[in-house]
Amino acid sequence: MTENDSIITPSPPLIYTAFRLGFRVISHLFFREIQTTGTHLVPSSDPCIFIVGPHANQFIDGVTLLSRNPRHSYVLMASVSYNRPLIGHVGKILSAIPVVRPQDIVHKGTGSITYSEKEDPFHILGENTQFTQELNPRDFIIFGKNYKGHVARVISDTCIEITHAIPNTNTTFYTSFKIAPHVDQTPVYNEVHDYLNRNECITVFPEGGSHDRPEMLPLKAGFAVMALGAMAENPELISKLKIVPVGLNYFHPDRFRSRAVVSFGQPISMNPTWVEGFKKGGKEKREAITHLLDQSDEAFKTVTTNAPDYDTLLVIQAARRLYNTKKLTLHQVVELNRHFVTGWIQLKEKEDTRLISLTRKVKLYNDTLSFLGIKDHQVDKLNITPIRASLLLMRRLFKLIILAGLGAPSILANLPLIWATHTISKQKQKEALAGSMVKIAGKDVLATWKIIVAGIAAPMLYGFYAAIYFGYLLKRKPELTIHTKMMRACMIWAIQPILHYILMRLGDSGIDIYKSIKPLFLAVRNPEVGQILRVMRNDLSRDITSFVHEHQDLFFPQLKKDTLHHDSSDKLDVKKSFIHRGK
Repeated sequence: MTENDSIITPSPPLIYTAFRLGFRVISHLFFREIQTTGTHLVPSSDPCIFIVGPHANQFIDGVTLLSRNPRHSYVLMASVSYNRPLIGHVGKILSAIPVVRPQDIVHKGTGSITYSEKEDPFHILGENTQFTQELNPRDFIIFGKNYKGHVARVISDTCIEITHAIPNTNTTFYTSFKIAPHVDQTPVYNEVHDYLNRNECITVFPEGGSHDRPEMLPLKAGFAVMALGAMAENPELISKLKIVPVGLNYFHPDRFRSRAVVSFGQPISMNPTWVEGFKKGGKEKREAITHLLDQSDEAFKTVTTNAPDYDTLLVIQAARRLYNTKKLTLHQVVELNRHFVTGWIQLKEKEDTRLISLTRKVKLYNDTLSFLGIKDHQVDKLNITPIRASLLLMRRLFKLIILAGLGAPSILANLPLIWATHTISKQKQKEALAGSMVKIAGKDVLATWKIIVAGIAAPMLYGFYAAIYFGYLLKRKPELTIHTKMMRACMIWAIQPILHYILMRLGDSGIDIYKSIKPLFLAVRNPEVGQILRVMRNDLSRDITSFVHEHQDLFFPQLKKDTLHHDSSDKLDVKKSFIHRGK
């Protein structure tokens, strides 16, 4: 935490505080580092709706947010999760608000359908279908590549009318379909309104479900309906209610001991005209909701990094690393990534010829690094003589051997735990991927299940080792009393997690040393390649830095010209400009 020391908030209930502390321990164990920014922007007493995204790490998103949020908040939780044995119990204890999502009750329809956007854009025809029995107005009919039709009227068993044409469909043949029934969320909205009227806070993941895509999914309208509906019922909320965007920015979210940044953004104030439009209903109600969604979407861009696809994200991240800046904090890296995504995509849409050339060079540079098995930040370390590299290599190998010797017992003792977390999380990944139409590889569930399995299996494994030691005492130490033997066994059970934590921290150092060995091997084996790589990187870094400065109005639209400080090499001192903006 960096900015929340000065925030004064009402004391949350004791149980919530205890869980918040527990969640903080869990996030500290799983993540190597978490930075939190923007907590000074969170209102200290007014009601808030926290909209959180991207939802890239399933239940870990909630753990990470609740452990860092300065306000006590009630989370909207999918009913399927609320009814699960472990996750659901936690949700019930923390007074989470269960929500039935249409995608959770989707079922297959009878027969098959056909649709033609050109010939009849507002009707879907069926064959051997039972529309009158299976469909109702406001239901969704889903087919093909996640095409959705919103049912306006059921005409017959083989014909329905939809509210809007479905774009980009070329279906001229009969296909199977699914039905997503309309869900009346009035009870949920009423409960949310009660909390907001009491100046409480609500947390919503507006994408609707977790995913592992490089870009955020379109925002669902639920939180906008909640906010506008609450203000329509209680006009006093118009000046008080704020919507706070929260960005969860992970560096490899599924990996143990990775890093994360939690960014709280500028709160969105409510426009009274939106509330008036919402009250009128019909078209004006939809427009009011759309206005709030658009504002929220723009607000998310200030706290998240979104790329249109994974390949583009890799190129932009590499370009950001090559951009000539000083060493940055995690938060500054995230902010610079965000600026680069904005500028890069705009120039890509304009088909800028120099950008196309730079993209090609960056891809070649990335492929070269991948072939040699080193990272971009290690290229500068190749500027070393083979003799010095050999000495440094031997010293680090010696350190690595010592750390491996210290950590070997812990690794061997935890092999059953490692196997269980890996196997079960991979199985859950397959199940999540099979049941989703938006996930790419299902990586968003890996961290959650690793932590759940470890939380259950680790105490059992340590108990097993303690039982073995107790059996040893019974057989080999007859002079000891049963009470003493049990106390010693309990001490063995309790001390194991402490020892494993210490060895885990040593393991962080060991991993850093291991990663530094490859460039040293390269510097010893083939120093010419290192020289070529450094020249290649320096040239590419110079070109990208020059290109960014030429288009700084696109890459840094929020920075005024007088906040851009350049040194003698014409480098943009982003760190100073970030500090300047903070003031």
